[in-house]
Amino acid sequence: QTLTINGTANVDAASWDIHFETISSNKNGDATINDFPHIAGTSITRINVTLTKPNDGVEFRTRIVNDGTVDAKIDSVEISPLCEIGSPVESCDWNNDGQVTEEDVQKVNDNLFFSIAYDGGISLKKNDTLNAGETKQINISVAYYKVTNSEDGIIIEEATELPARDLQFNNLSVTINYVQA
Repeated sequence: QTLTINGTANVDAASWDIHFETISSNKNGDATINDFPHIAGTSITRINVTLTKPNDGVEFRTRIVNDGTVDAKIDSVEISPLCEIGSPVESCDWNNDGQVTEEDVQKVNDNLFFSIAYDGGISLKKNDTLNAGETKQINISVAYYKVTNSEDGIIIEEATELPARDLQFNNLSVTINYVQA
């Protein structure tokens, strides 16, 4: 037997356009924004802030937008380390002795945090979706609060230790890497 199929089909081109759009900031305490962050696609760079005492903090609010026609999901989230050996003295020299030691790194990382989350404090995670045409509110925080991980999630407490100098963080960055859902 012969099967004959007549007709036409059209395939529309798909588009990929996921990006951060607009950014605003909120400051707490004596926190200072030294340079406004730079947005490029799904990356935000040049996050430059100075924190001096507990409860200081800066929150940057932005939106991640899928203006394309393809549903997407998070493949990974990259967030630069707040403080590590090799970090600049102005960011991590807790005791102000001119060098960054393991003790300095531990003090900074125990008493400050740098995070990215959806509005409402929900952490971004692998496989979170961003469907075509969808927009989600994202908050990026650099703050002088003690953060502890527990079975119940993240616990944020007031930090009680003071560094011997203001801590100036330069060039912190976040990137959300998306793939097709």
